[in-house]
Amino acid sequence: MVNEVNRIEDQQANQSSNMSKLTILMLAALNIANENLELKRNHSKLLHDVTDRTANLIHTLENSVQ
Repeated sequence: MVNEVNRIEDQQANQSSNMSKLTILMLAALNIANENLELKRNHSKLLHDVTDRTANLIHTLENSVQ
């Protein structure tokens, strides 16, 4: 959280904006929440991919045994 707050403060300093601490904290929290959603989405895609590949591998192995 501290790193995100610092990043936003640095970004806003370059834009000569006068944001309140509350606004900066809210932006940091929203950025962290967004990153969390993206990580969950990526994890879900990875899990789906691994499941599909595992099913294909099992199918291939079963066909080669018969």
